[in-house]
Amino acid sequence: MKHLHPLAVAAAALLLAPAAHAQAKLNIPQASPAVRVRQAFSTSFIELNYSRPSLRGRVAFGGLVPYGQVWRTGANAVTTIRFGEEVKVAGQAVPAGTYALLAIPGKTDWTFVLNRDTAQWGAYAYRPGLDVLRVPAKAAPLAAPQETMSLTLENLRPAAADLVLAWDHAAVTLPLTADPDRLVLKQIAAAMKGEKKPYMAAAQYYYNSGQDLTPALGWLDEYIKAHPAEYSGYYWKAKLLQKQGKNAEAIAAANQSLALVKDDKNEVAKAEYTRLNQAVLAAAGAKK
Repeated sequence: MKHLHPLAVAAAALLLAPAAHAQAKLNIPQASPAVRVRQAFSTSFIELNYSRPSLRGRVAFGGLVPYGQVWRTGANAVTTIRFGEEVKVAGQAVPAGTYALLAIPGKTDWTFVLNRDTAQWGAYAYRPGLDVLRVPAKAAPLAAPQETMSLTLENLRPAAADLVLAWDHAAVTLPLTADPDRLVLKQIAAAMKGEKKPYMAAAQYYYNSGQDLTPALGWLDEYIKAHPAEYSGYYWKAKLLQKQGKNAEAIAAANQSLALVKDDKNEVAKAEYTRLNQAVLAAAGAKK
């Protein structure tokens, strides 16, 4: 009788083992937890997808992450950044889309890279020919070491934000800017050709972004014509007139708003618009 090799017997036994002997899957903490950050920015958004490595007793830059070499800017799959509209990264224009965010660390001087290959694992298959841009950045020391790497959007403004990488003893900032005025003004121009014209929202945007207030006042007149009993239209007209230095007209519009708001049964709204109109009156120099 032919004898089977012991290894073959063992392998056959494993194949024939009952399903009950299969090992259960364990849910354990990830060594480098995955993160997805989506932040409203300008007229759209910025989205980051990355994994956060930790020090665990190691040195990050110049150790775990060598100086002068392309790094995935995180762990596991390459970090990606998605822009919902055209932005400028450190002053260089980048179209809307998703990009691999790579970095080349140095002791003080860094380089950030946007690359078209968003499917690479790590930076092992990095191809410089797919770079969209390379921009320099400076590393600043952290007062206390940070155990786990982070990518955050800081100093958020309507048209700008800072992408900040922090880990170990270093923080590196990459400035991002947008041009929301160009996009919003195009939206307003297109919307004003339609049936549902956004008179109020357009006038408010012109006021808040420092645009020419002449067309905005015309839009508010159209809004008031359609909503003669609504006090908010007169209030915003008063604000725009006061900003133009037309104080007498601003006072008249604010007083009209106050006369209408007296009939509002919502006490919270009544108190708020009373306060707002009184502020316009004070700015316009109305006598008490």
